[in-house]
Amino acid sequence: MERQGRWMEASSMYARILRNAPKDAHTHLALARLEARRELKSKESVEKPSVLTSTLSRAEEAFVNGTKSCPKSVHIWQAWAVYEESRGNLGRARELFEVALELDSHNPYVCHAFGLMEKKSRNDSKAIQLFEKALSRTTTAALVCSLGELFLERNNTQAARDLYARSAQRLKKEKDRVEVYLAHAWLEEHYFGDHKRATELIHLALELDPASSLANVALARLEGRMQRHSDRGESPDDNAAAKRLAEICNSIEEGMYLPSDPTDGRIFNALARIEAKARNFRSARHVLERGMELYPQDHALFQAAGKVEERVGNFTAARRFYVESLQLEPSAPTLVAFAMLELRKPESGTVNVTRVKGLFEEALLLDPRHGPAYNAYGNAEFQRGDVESARSVFERGVRARCSDLGSLYHGYGMLEINCGNVERARSILQKGLVEIRKKTWYTDSTHRDRASFLSHTLGMLELNSNNPSAALEIFEEGLNRYGNSSQLLLGAALCEMRMGKDDSARGLFEMSVLNDRKHAQAWQAWAVMETRAGEFHTASTLFQCGIRSRPNHGALWHGYALLEGKRGNLEKSRILFSEGVKNSPQYVPLYQGWALLEMRDGNHQAARKLITEALTRNKKNGHGWRVAAEIEEADGNFGLVSLLLRRGIEVRIIIVSCGTIALPFCR
Repeated sequence: MERQGRWMEASSMYARILRNAPKDAHTHLALARLEARRELKSKESVEKPSVLTSTLSRAEEAFVNGTKSCPKSVHIWQAWAVYEESRGNLGRARELFEVALELDSHNPYVCHAFGLMEKKSRNDSKAIQLFEKALSRTTTAALVCSLGELFLERNNTQAARDLYARSAQRLKKEKDRVEVYLAHAWLEEHYFGDHKRATELIHLALELDPASSLANVALARLEGRMQRHSDRGESPDDNAAAKRLAEICNSIEEGMYLPSDPTDGRIFNALARIEAKARNFRSARHVLERGMELYPQDHALFQAAGKVEERVGNFTAARRFYVESLQLEPSAPTLVAFAMLELRKPESGTVNVTRVKGLFEEALLLDPRHGPAYNAYGNAEFQRGDVESARSVFERGVRARCSDLGSLYHGYGMLEINCGNVERARSILQKGLVEIRKKTWYTDSTHRDRASFLSHTLGMLELNSNNPSAALEIFEEGLNRYGNSSQLLLGAALCEMRMGKDDSARGLFEMSVLNDRKHAQAWQAWAVMETRAGEFHTASTLFQCGIRSRPNHGALWHGYALLEGKRGNLEKSRILFSEGVKNSPQYVPLYQGWALLEMRDGNHQAARKLITEALTRNKKNGHGWRVAAEIEEADGNFGLVSLLLRRGIEVRIIIVSCGTIALPFCR
C-alpha cells in the first residue's frame, strides 16, 4: 500500500492495528518509519529540525508512543535515533543510541548505525570503537565493510586487508561473505595493485554464489581493466566485460546456475548497458527480453528496457515499460526517466508541466537523497525558463545531503554556467569537489563515475576562462583520483595544447583515444591541433580514425571536410560534406561549412540552398544568418545583407536574454 503511494491509508491501517494490539512493537516501528518518510517530503522538515520541547511532528509522536508502549524494543529506539540524525539533531540521536545500547550493548544494528553517524561527523575513533565492539560478539558484512572503509580513510590499508581476511570465514550468511570478498578484491586491486589476488577473491565469492549479480559484474569489470592494462589497442574494457557477462547470462538461461535472487537481474542489465553504449540496440533489447523472462520481478530491467526504447524512438513502448517497472516497485530512477520522457515526448503532444513536476516530486518523496532526480528536475525548470525555481531545486538537493553528490553539484554548476554566472559556477563546482573528496568508494559505483564529471566541468570552466595551468591541475587531480578517464585525459591535452606544449598534448590525446576509441571529441581535438601545426597528413588520418569509430558524429565530418578544403581538395571536401550530412543530418555546421565552400567557389545558388537548409533546421543559430549574409554579399545582393545580419543579431539577443548561452564544454 505504501509503495503504491497510498500513505494515508497505510498510516490509518497501522493505527487500527495498534488500537487492537497496543504493545505490538513491529507495528509501532512500521508506523514511525512511515511517518518519518512522509515528513521528508516537507521542505521545512529539512530546514528547521524540531526539538522535543516543541510541538511534536507525526513521526516524533509515533516514536514517543512506540517507546512508551514497548520500552525494551531496541529497534524502535534505534530507528528514532536514525530519524533524529537525518534531521540534524545529532545530540538527541546520540542520547537515543545510548538508550538502545543500554538495552543491548553489542547490538550489531545499533552499533553500525551509531558508528556511521560518528563517521559522518568525523569522530572516527568513536566509530571504530562502536564497530569493533559489535564485531567482538557478532560478525556482519555491514560492520566489516564499514570498519574497513574507516581504516582505508585513515590510510591503514594493511589493517583493512587483515580485517577482510580474518572476517570472511566468520560470516555465517553466504551473501555476507560474498560482500566481504568483493570489498577485499577492490582493496587488493586499487590499493595494492594485486590483480591476481583480486581475481581469486571474486572467484571465491562466485564459488559461494555462482549466479551472484554483484560478483559476476565485478569480475567482468576487473577482467576488462586487466585487459586494458595489457592491451591498449581496441577499447577492451567493455569488450571483455561483455564477453564475461554474456557467458554468465547463457549459463543462467541453460539452467547451469539458479538465480540467487529472483528480483536481481543485474547481470542482464549490465550486459544490456554495454550493448546500448555501443549503440547495439537490437542486441540490448534481446538481452533485456531474456532478463525480464528470467527475472520478471526486477523492476530495474523494465526501466532499462524503457530507456533502450526511448533511444530508438519507440516512445510508446518506453512509456509502457516505465509503467510496468513502477507497478513492480516504485523507484526514483524510473520516475525520473518517466518525467524526462514526458518532457521530451509528451503523450498528448503538449508538455503537462504539472504532471512532470508531480513525477519529480514523487521520485524525491521515495528517495529524498537521489542526486540525479534533483539534477533532472532542476534542468527541467531551467529549460522552461524558471531559473529561480531551478536554483531552488538544486538547493533542496544540497540540503538533503544527497548520496550522489557528483550528479547534484554538476547539474547546479552547469545551471550557473548556462546563466553566464561563471564565478558562482566556479564556487559551486569547487564546493562539490571538496564534498566529494571526503568520500571514498570501495566498490564499483556509478556515483564514482559521475563524480569525475565535476573535475571535468570545473577544469573546462577554468580552461574557457583562459586559466590553462589551473585547469590542468584540476584534470590531473581528477585523473589521480578516478583513473584514466578519457574525458579527463582530453581536458588535460587541451590544456597542454593551449600552453603551446604540443608534444605533451599528443601523448595525452593518444591516451584519451586508447581509453575510449569512440570518444569522437578526442579524435577531433587532436586532429584540429595537427591541422593548426601544419601536419595535414596526420590530421587526415586522425579524422578517418574518428569517423570509423563514430560515423554519426557530425563534427568529425565537418572538421575533415574543412581540412581538405584548406588543402585545396575542393571535390574531396564536397564529398565529405555530403557524406557528413547523410550520416549526421541534424548537425547544422555541416550545411554552413558546405555553403561557405560553394560560395567561395562561386556557386552562389548551391550555397544559398545549403544555408537555407541550415536555417530551416535551426533558425536560432546566429552564425547561420551571418553566412547567409556573406552569400548574398558575394552574389551582389547588398540590400539583403543588412536585413539578414539584423535578423541574426535579434536571434542572438533573444538567446542571451533567455539564458541559453553556455561555455563550450568538450566531452
